[in-house]
This record gives sequence, structure tokens and C-alpha cells, in this order.
Amino acid sequence: MVRNETCIEAVNGEDLLMQASAVGAFHAFTGHGSRVTSHAFFFVLALILAASPAAAGESEWRMLYEQSDAHFQRGDLGQAELFAREALKEAETSLGAESRATELSLARAAFMLRLTGKLDEALALATRGVKVAAKLHGADDPQSAIALQNQAEVLFAQKKYGAAEQLHRRALALFQKKYGEKNFQTATSLHNVGTMLLAQDKYLEAERFLKRALAVKEQVLAPGHRSISHTLNNLVIALEAQNKNAEAEKYRARAAAVEKQGSEPQKAARKPKPI
Repeated sequence: MVRNETCIEAVNGEDLLMQASAVGAFHAFTGHGSRVTSHAFFFVLALILAASPAAAGESEWRMLYEQSDAHFQRGDLGQAELFAREALKEAETSLGAESRATELSLARAAFMLRLTGKLDEALALATRGVKVAAKLHGADDPQSAIALQNQAEVLFAQKKYGAAEQLHRRALALFQKKYGEKNFQTATSLHNVGTMLLAQDKYLEAERFLKRALAVKEQVLAPGHRSISHTLNNLVIALEAQNKNAEAEKYRARAAAVEKQGSEPQKAARKPKPI
């Protein structure tokens, strides 16, 4: 099985939830996890609601968005999808159709719909996400590249590999322009273009992109990062399809070694070396 990679909502480890939050204000006032009296609770709630309707809407949106993620982490895709839909509605209604919350919610909802097999609906939301990202950040911004990746993921699930390839190439160009070649986001896009080519049986070209991705990953990631094994495994497929079996076996052994090392991505990642 070929392995595609994407950055659904994050680039460079950013916190993508909005920084200002009525929930955060409540926790700061009461002390997170502390017991408060009913009078204190309603006093704080009144302050939040009096501050602005948008603040209350953002609090509700954040709760729904985080609930979607919590259910996803527990493996309950049905509830994760339900909360993702509600988060999107709340974002659009309370914070605006072109708000950052709506952008994030479109990505989340499209992701959940893709996982639950509702691909046409997922594609419609992902396509909207590209437009909202361009409006918010500019068409050349890395956030727009992430939105393009999200859209490509749905096309990949629909087996529309040529169309997905073109979107991944566009994302690659944006990451290269912003970060240069020796960057993990660039490497991910190189990997994804290679994977799309692999899915179309364009094995030689796929091999070239995957080797470029591997070279960057091995420079900017620690040896046990599982992303390296993704590229190695796809390279094995591309090489075997060209009857380059001896070379394929070497990459297979390297993939096994990486997987055995099995470092977590958060611990494995390191800063890119200077170009």
C-alpha cells in the first residue's frame, strides 16, 4: 500500500486554535479544574456573555471543535463527524464564513467526512477551504498550501490521482518558495507528489520525487522518525515495479530499521540544518 502524507491543520507546530478564548478566560478566572460555587460560575458566565456575542460564539465553537478531536482520538468517527459539522455551523454563524475558525472547521469536517467515506461532501468542503485560506492568508501562503493538500487528499481517496497530483505540485511550489528545499513541509510535498505518480504507475518519476523527499527528511528529521519509513516503503514499491530488486531490498531493510527504532515524531524532529 502506498503511503500518502499531509499536514491537515498544522505547519511548523503552530497552535491552530484561536489564541483568544472565552474558555481560556473562564479557566484563568476560576482556576482550571477547580470547584466554583454556582454564583461564581454564573458571574463569570455573565462576564463572558457581556463581553461580546462573538466571544461566546468562539467559546462554543472551540468546545465543539475540541470535542470532535477528542472523539477522533478515541476512534469514534461518527461522533467526531457530528461534532465537526456542529463546529463548522457555529463558526460560520458566530464568527463568519471567512473566519479562521471556519477555515479550521472546514478542514476538520472534510477530514472526518473523508474518513467516513462521504467523499463528494468532503471534496466540496475542502474546495471551500482552499478559497477561505486564500482569502485569509493569500494564495501564496503556506496555509493555502495546506488547504490544497487537504483537497488533494479527498481526490486521492476518490482515485483521481492526476488531479490530486496537480494540487500537491502546487502545494510543493508554495512550500519551496517559503521554506526552500531543506524543510519538512517541502519534503512532505515531495513525498506526496511521488506517491501520486506511483499511484499512476509512473514509477521512474515517482522514484525521483521520493528520493528527493528521503534526502530532505534524513537531513531535517531524527533517524527514527516514522515519516522516513513512509518514504522508504513507497520507494520499495517504485523500485520493485521497475525490477530494481536489489536496490529495493536495501531500502526495505532501511525501512525496517527505522520502524524498529520507532521514535515518536514529537521527540524525533529536529531543526533543519542550514542550507
